[in-house]
Amino acid sequence: MNTLNKKLIIAFFSVLILGIIGLFTIDQATQSRINNLSIISEVPSFELDNFDGIPFTEKKLDNKITVASFIFTQCEGACPIMSTNMGLLQKRFSDSDILQFVSITTDPDYDSSNILKEFSDKYSTKNNWFFLRGDINDVVKLSEDGFFLSASLLPVGHSTRLILIDKDRNIRKYYEGTVDANIVELQNDIVTLIKQG
Repeated sequence: MNTLNKKLIIAFFSVLILGIIGLFTIDQATQSRINNLSIISEVPSFELDNFDGIPFTEKKLDNKITVASFIFTQCEGACPIMSTNMGLLQKRFSDSDILQFVSITTDPDYDSSNILKEFSDKYSTKNNWFFLRGDINDVVKLSEDGFFLSASLLPVGHSTRLILIDKDRNIRKYYEGTVDANIVELQNDIVTLIKQG
């Protein structure tokens, strides 16, 4: 065997070993991301109404990956940013049938079904985003006891965090809804949950 053939064989095996190491590294990174999405808690029972009057319960979270938020339509600060970011995620995952979005108003006295419909028309481009309303006491209980988020001095005292919920109704992670880097992280975590199946 001449020197050229030996060098080619060595180069081939070097590339093969580097490829195996690369696949192992990618697998470890994927496992790390999955482990980073530990279960926080299960979403409790609740019943609110979508803007179209159809009841929405925790059962509508089954077999869907859900991004949830608490907003109100008169908000001039965080809510438009949060809703814009959720709209961007909705567009990025427009081909996914497993992903849905839920926004719960913290001002049900003002946010009538018609007002929520207008808000939906402004931010949503697909019928997989639900804008929910209900009794304020139910909203407070769901926010504080169900999602472990502040609900003091509503409507303005709501949390600005987005909540990632898996297809088994488990809260997996929170993200600051007004921070671009957090939205990128949320996007990556959605992909991870989709790949988990």
